[in-house]
Amino acid sequence: MIAGLTACSRDEAHFAIPHYPQAEIVLLSEGARIDADARFLGPGAETAFWQELGTNHRHNKAAAFLKTPLSAIVAPHYVEAGPSVYTLTAAGDRDGRICLAYLELEESGVARVTARVSEDRGVSWTEPQVVYHEQGAIPLLGPSSLVPGPAGEWYFLLRYRLGKAPKGLLFRVYRRQLGEWDLIGVVPGTDDLSTFNETSMAVSDDGRLAVAFVTYEGRLRVVESIDGGKSWASLGSPARLPVPGVRIPILTREPRVDDGMPSLRAIAGAWGLAWEQRVSIPAGFSDFDHYADTLFAQHDRAPGRWRRSVRVNDRRAMVRTTMALFERGSMMDRLELMHRDSRGAGARYPHLTVAPTGRLAVLWAELRESRIVPVASVSDNRGQSWSESIVLDGSLHGDVDRVSGSFDGAGNTLRAIYLTFPGPSSLRVPGGLGLKAAEVRVP
Repeated sequence: MIAGLTACSRDEAHFAIPHYPQAEIVLLSEGARIDADARFLGPGAETAFWQELGTNHRHNKAAAFLKTPLSAIVAPHYVEAGPSVYTLTAAGDRDGRICLAYLELEESGVARVTARVSEDRGVSWTEPQVVYHEQGAIPLLGPSSLVPGPAGEWYFLLRYRLGKAPKGLLFRVYRRQLGEWDLIGVVPGTDDLSTFNETSMAVSDDGRLAVAFVTYEGRLRVVESIDGGKSWASLGSPARLPVPGVRIPILTREPRVDDGMPSLRAIAGAWGLAWEQRVSIPAGFSDFDHYADTLFAQHDRAPGRWRRSVRVNDRRAMVRTTMALFERGSMMDRLELMHRDSRGAGARYPHLTVAPTGRLAVLWAELRESRIVPVASVSDNRGQSWSESIVLDGSLHGDVDRVSGSFDGAGNTLRAIYLTFPGPSSLRVPGGLGLKAAEVRVP
């Protein structure tokens, strides 16, 4: 596979917004062994969370909580995990509580999820409580598997990856209420679930739940529960944007369009959804043009329908790939090209965040001038229009991946956290990744 940038277009419909970089610091230098799940907890972005993998000094996985994320002086609090822990995730509520969930996979085939709660932002923790325990099934944990509900409540979305999962019941929803975890319902109609894409769950202030996921065919789906997860109804999916260009039926092959990586949040009287639309356009016998857009749509509760989908990104990079009949070079070289191509023309992992004031921001990673950089766009009118992209990383070398962020309490400062690596692709990083944080003031 040979890849190259063929076009880069600019959308002038986005409005300019004043922004002032406040800080950019290194939380972990490149060479650390960390997981891709790193983000801020709570609406005020006062606590940073990331997961460190086993090292010579720390044999088990550990969760790191940093109270002042943009201060290089304060050391994070570490919560050690057991030797059988496969991965972990965390969530924070508006009052400073944190819930930490572990996924344990034992040699006997038993999968177990346990959770602990902290009332003081990660300093002390309750004893672990078993949320899920079963043999023969392998669940997944992601950034949106654990979300806060009303004061003191937590919701956990269990998503099966493979194993003895009941047909059509690939999601289970658990709730922690009055100090106890209970199974409250299952999400039906997920037989054709894509295990590559992320799944996102959100909880509104009045106790409604919604789950956004992508099917195996690349179609986005959203379901909602108005009774706390006991029963579910489909909200359908927002409209896709049309693919540019003119095509002649029969003579022209149709482009392939896939949805991916949804990020769902509750906003006043509605659900807000950000996702990526990946497009592959045949450009000859063995050539394909690829690009990806970051989109936003809102589902209003009163009329019960989706508003028009809006393109958030103001730049579109078109990458052309050629499927050679006879590949030359090493397998690693070909994997390097394929990996960078897929990350340059897709896999943006958009992250939607909502300020207490109602202000919206979407953060994602995109290809710019041979670098993959973290960017953000802000909306002050409930997602109807978006600002020009704000580049968050001021360094000149290396790429980034998996950017997420949150507003401060006033909604005037956007804080972002993202993975970094020095080379053109994370496939060739012998010493591990790095972790950085940036702060931008957006009056």
